[in-house]
Amino acid sequence: MTETQYLIGVSTSGSPLIYYTSSFPLELGTKVVVDTPNIGTTIGTVQNNKKSEITEGFLPITRIATKHDLVIFEKNSKIEKDIFNVVTLGAKRYNLNMKIISTIVSLDFSKLLVIYSSDDRVDFRELVKELHRTFRTHIEMKQIGTRDRAQIIGGIGVCGLPLCCSTFIKNFDIISINMAKNQMLAINIEKISGACGRLMCCLKYEDEIYSLEKERFPKIGSHVKYQDKDVKVTGLNV
Repeated sequence: MTETQYLIGVSTSGSPLIYYTSSFPLELGTKVVVDTPNIGTTIGTVQNNKKSEITEGFLPITRIATKHDLVIFEKNSKIEKDIFNVVTLGAKRYNLNMKIISTIVSLDFSKLLVIYSSDDRVDFRELVKELHRTFRTHIEMKQIGTRDRAQIIGGIGVCGLPLCCSTFIKNFDIISINMAKNQMLAINIEKISGACGRLMCCLKYEDEIYSLEKERFPKIGSHVKYQDKDVKVTGLNV
């Protein structure tokens, strides 16, 4: 008999929800030790769990965090604030055109991830050498775009809810102005742009249903019978 497996959704610093496998369910809010693609070993918080027959390709939860793990994690979190200041000052000293978004260290301090944004390609080799000499750990620099920046920082959307990208979106879809046109929205870039300054991700959500429903409507400019009269269609409201 196959053992029941669970997919556990875990949130960690600077990352969207990541799923891991477990042979038993975990209560929401449980602190766990996990390996992440970017940070390495870190502590995350369980956000959801569900039974699943598909577990291939998912890493297992390393363990439920111990008191010792939590003490180290808290200590590292405080150190990260100092590291952030050191990296920011270093970038200025080397005249690098980059904005430091966050600095994250792994639980065992074997890795320091520096997340930054920039419109240009940045030669940060000297900065990395200096950081390695200072902190004696592996340094990884990760450049992100404006959407990724909003995902990490978070915020509230025009709908009044937390940003989709910082709560459940893992990969960004291509969003085009044609989606706004398809939904017959006024093309006011400021009103249809999100906190990142790019077109709102939610334009994607209703695009398919608008495309399907509009097929049931007469074309603008066509003539139809209405109350025994021949009338011309001048607009639609799906």
